[in-house]
Amino acid sequence: MMRAVPGSRAWYAAIQRESELRWQAMERREQWEEENERIRGRYRTPRSDRPRCGARCRSGKPCQAPAVWDYGHNRPRNGRCRMHGGLSTGAKTEEGRRRSREGAKRGALVSADRRRERRAGQEQGPV
Repeated sequence: MMRAVPGSRAWYAAIQRESELRWQAMERREQWEEENERIRGRYRTPRSDRPRCGARCRSGKPCQAPAVWDYGHNRPRNGRCRMHGGLSTGAKTEEGRRRSREGAKRGALVSADRRRERRAGQEQGPV
């Protein structure tokens, strides 16, 4: 098989044909994806169209991170990103709830002890 000489009509025709074949393949792929989505009934919102977290950051501006996405229902889970409360929904088991309560008590007791020490230091006055 003879190859077309660059710059010749045959060469340009071959390039044109390749380009047309690529476009046809892309169009077939798009049609297949549309048909597949229609059959399966699944449509996913493009990432660029998904809502942002919007929580107030330390800088005072709204958070621009994407909200945690529920792929099964194609919607945000609760509208917040993973850093502003988008993933955890708390302890589910009784064991987990008990451990959570104990941790909160422990933190409260430590805080109360520190407050008492501070107050005791203030009552004595400067040394």
